[in-house]
Amino acid sequence: MSHIRIRFLEVIKMKRMLILILALLTICAACHREEKKTALDNKFLLPVKQNGKFGYCDDKGNIVIPPTYDGVAIFSEGLAAVQQNGKAGYIDTKGNMVIPPSFSTGLIFMEGRAAVEKDGKWGYIDQSGKMVVKPDLAATFAFREGLASAIVAKEGIARAGFIDRNGDFKIKPQYDDASHFSEGLAAVKIDGKHGYIDKTGAMVIPASYYASAMFHDGRAMVKVNGKLGNIGFIDKAGKEVVESKYRDGTNFHEGIAAVQLPNNKWILIDTNGKQIIKREFDTPTIYTEGLAPVMIDKKAGYMDTKGDVVIKPQFDAGSIFVNGVAMVNVGDKCGYINKKGEWLIKPEYEWDQHTVDMITSFYTSFK
Repeated sequence: MSHIRIRFLEVIKMKRMLILILALLTICAACHREEKKTALDNKFLLPVKQNGKFGYCDDKGNIVIPPTYDGVAIFSEGLAAVQQNGKAGYIDTKGNMVIPPSFSTGLIFMEGRAAVEKDGKWGYIDQSGKMVVKPDLAATFAFREGLASAIVAKEGIARAGFIDRNGDFKIKPQYDDASHFSEGLAAVKIDGKHGYIDKTGAMVIPASYYASAMFHDGRAMVKVNGKLGNIGFIDKAGKEVVESKYRDGTNFHEGIAAVQLPNNKWILIDTNGKQIIKREFDTPTIYTEGLAPVMIDKKAGYMDTKGDVVIKPQFDAGSIFVNGVAMVNVGDKCGYINKKGEWLIKPEYEWDQHTVDMITSFYTSFK
């Protein structure tokens, strides 16, 4: 069930892995008074692939933006990065190119800013396309809770810190790596170990873990005892609330996480570590909107939080539900269903795994 598998070893690569995922997908607190406000439509549109090109349709299957792009990202804050003739720009939900393609890479808009790459360096634009943070960062990603992790390189040494929306470092570059702020804390790596800081830069959970992930539902996944060690979950005080005894896991989402047993099977637990469904699974899954994809006899269906199958297994693959809609795979085609399992869009578009991974990453990490 690779379409939904967010393995811990992927999660713990933190920001750099997320940058890579969304960059690749793009390729195939008041504002300052002088900042121009842009009124944008936040209509929900679905990426579609047809004849090797990407566009968007609405939830009834109507093509809203014709498939003419080499690659697209999801819409966020009314804009989506698209790839055209080797350059990234941004369109609105009507298909207007509001920020012309001039970047090597363009990432999602969060908190009125999008990270863009020019000549191998990263900066930020606002929704008018104005460069508000000049591109001199070695790496960076989306803003979250008012700050963004950013990496600067000097004399061959890279250090991560956190900048505000103007590009000023509020937490100086001093870490080997740094993740996003989530629920007031951010995972950082220093001297080869991972811990958590608050927005003042204070280390509130000591750097003692081999790896660490973002907080979700008041819990963060951590790995102990080295590369071959186990994972568990801590609370925001640093207390271990789910024993570190599992081989692998997913972040919590909607109060549920999947963890891998020593026998390689997976179970679902609540935020206290209690198994919620008395059944083992061959692959992990993740809940959104109360439903999760599940593989049964090599077919994908959907189950509720009690483990009852509510959409019978009939698809070759299935993604998470977003706004009541899920992408499903039949053969090499992609369609969309509602939460009753009814076709909203019959499988007529091309299945694109990158799009599925992008949607899963965004809606389970940032929404």
